[in-house]
Amino acid sequence: MKNIYLLLLIFSFAFLPFAAIAQAEKTDQTETTKNGKIPVTQRDYENTEVAMADTFREDGKIYVVVAVLATIFAGIVVFLVVTESKLKKLEDLVYSERKSKETTHKVL
Repeated sequence: MKNIYLLLLIFSFAFLPFAAIAQAEKTDQTETTKNGKIPVTQRDYENTEVAMADTFREDGKIYVVVAVLATIFAGIVVFLVVTESKLKKLEDLVYSERKSKETTHKVL
């Protein structure tokens, strides 16, 4: 179990630079109004590019990103399934002990 948490922690730290870069690009390009809102312009409606995704596609790294995300998702799903099965076994054990105690009390 500790290995799964360690892997999730490592992968989460691996994606922090990408989030920082994306946030820096976003804040550099935006202008805010007096009330703090970002105005929508015609350029926003005409924009069909996602710079980071295009760069990853050109370099062939988009497949690495998808593979890492799929691995993380699969790890979380496996963790939840294993935890659920352990919980089910514990519930069955508790309910069987409770039934055995109830039948013992009825006999007495």
